[in-house]
Amino acid sequence: MYWLIRHGAKVLNNAISAGTFPLQQQFKELTNTIRQLNNNFEEQHKSLKKLRDEVNKHHDELIEHKNRIENLESDKK
Repeated sequence: MYWLIRHGAKVLNNAISAGTFPLQQQFKELTNTIRQLNNNFEEQHKSLKKLRDEVNKHHDELIEHKNRIENLESDKK
């Protein structure tokens, strides 16, 4: 009796595994795709931060040049 239950459970488990195999494969592919998207997002985030830092640097330089011009103009008067 024990063997019959165990054998039945094994057959059922194999049937479930075979039936859900396509879903398992899709889940693996989805997981890999999400991992790649996360990596791409991290790279884009780093690039955006570099760009933002560069823009801030140029903005500060423009403000500095504007102040120099204003100082030169006030010195002329």
